Amino acid sequence: MTNTILKLMLAVMCFVHMQVFAALPLMQTEQLSIKSQLLAQSRELIVYLPADYAQSKQQYPVLYITDGDIQGAHTAGTVDYLSKFDLIPAMIVVGIVTPRQQRVEELTLAQTTTKPQKLAGADLVLAHLEQEIMPFIKSRYRTSDYQALAGTSHGGQFAVNAAIKRPGLFNGVIAISPSLYWNNNQVIDLAAAALKTQSITGRLFLSIANEEPLMTNAFQQLVDFTNQYPTAKLQVLAKTFSDESHDSTTLVGQYHGLKHLFANWAIPNTPQNLTDLQAVFNARSQVLGQKLQIPEDKANGYSQWLQYLNRQDETLELLVWNRKNYPQSFNAHISLIKAYLHFKLTDKAKAAYNETLQSLKGITAAQQAELDALFNVKAS
Repeated sequence: MTNTILKLMLAVMCFVHMQVFAALPLMQTEQLSIKSQLLAQSRELIVYLPADYAQSKQQYPVLYITDGDIQGAHTAGTVDYLSKFDLIPAMIVVGIVTPRQQRVEELTLAQTTTKPQKLAGADLVLAHLEQEIMPFIKSRYRTSDYQALAGTSHGGQFAVNAAIKRPGLFNGVIAISPSLYWNNNQVIDLAAAALKTQSITGRLFLSIANEEPLMTNAFQQLVDFTNQYPTAKLQVLAKTFSDESHDSTTLVGQYHGLKHLFANWAIPNTPQNLTDLQAVFNARSQVLGQKLQIPEDKANGYSQWLQYLNRQDETLELLVWNRKNYPQSFNAHISLIKAYLHFKLTDKAKAAYNETLQSLKGITAAQQAELDALFNVKAS
């Protein structure tokens, strides 16, 4: 029995892979310019839209990344790959392009001697992100309330500073090999104070590569502080990639960081009934702040698994729900009819057949023939 279930699991997984690779639409890319009053100049944004953005009406979470001209394409590719396998949601990725000659100044904290009434450095760019870029993106695209931020090196310092200075602005923050040593560990001092008061919230991913002690020592100090002042409001994951360099670590860091931000997103590789799937999608809805419904193809796929295991009541419950919620899906109708016939519930199968003819609009000749073949009805 165990071997049979294992083979079924592998078959289901292969079927999912075939569905994913059957048609691979590409992410759309848009290059935009936004005029910033705070920075007194125009800035470039590179926006990556989910492959199905144009065909759907749904709202998408947004991932903002620093160094968007360098880190944008591969990060968007990682998001695309993980979302296609339903390990994270599809996301809009916004790459923020910082002029090379201004990168250090704009992504790092200004010295504490800077006039407190005037924003500078990373704090000024953070205000630009919150007050100008985010409203611009929300006005132009269908976005959900979920927002995340990712950065590497000085961009990682920027991301940690954002989590400290603007708690709640981002649901998740990814900081890869952050330059936490900056200004004599200024960011760490700020983080320690914020962690003590439990003001940092959401999910935080921290990683470090095979770096110089100046980097690794500061990184470990921050990790130690997150362990010293734990809170249920903040979920932290720290990883060390000792076989990666400062330049190569972003690829693997974004992958693990995104999986941490959506740690409970994936559906377990076990048979799922209606209650199980509703629990998953209710949890997803809470994460994104929007109502998500079980997709028709997922409900149908798991019903086939349940049917194979001869779990009749759970199979039929899931398929009845599917037909009710997707009343114009031919697949939802015929799958229920086939399940009734499989469990030798002929009268219910015939009733479902009649309901299909009454409620489903625009049945094609091929679909009608497929329905009739289930009952050995000859086409006239």
